[in-house]
Amino acid sequence: MNATTSTSTTDTNSNEAEKTSFADKAHVQLDKSKEAVAGAAARSKEAISGATKSTTAAVKQNPGTTAAIVAGAAAAIAGAAFGASKLLDKKKAASKTKSTGGTSGGSSANGTKSTASKSTGNTKSASK
Repeated sequence: MNATTSTSTTDTNSNEAEKTSFADKAHVQLDKSKEAVAGAAARSKEAISGATKSTTAAVKQNPGTTAAIVAGAAAAIAGAAFGASKLLDKKKAASKTKSTGGTSGGSSANGTKSTASKSTGNTKSASK
């Protein structure tokens, strides 16, 4: 009975040691990851700061060129918006045609031509 008890105690201690070892390794890896992310964030901040400074300097040196670039970008955006609105208009028109059964010219779904009577609005009462 002592041999069995000592074996299960050894197994339990071994499992606990493995769990602790795994947790320690995970903790170390997490710390390394945090350091790597912090380093990447610092490098990104420096790169963005440098790009901002160089862009600001370029704008100050060449305001006319900058204005032309901005105007060109605005025109491109306006053109894209106009094209998108025309495309949406075409889709709406196509969906309206489909929803009315694809009929045009006043013909009904069974192929007969419908005539609409116009009212002049001058209706007089026959009874006095």
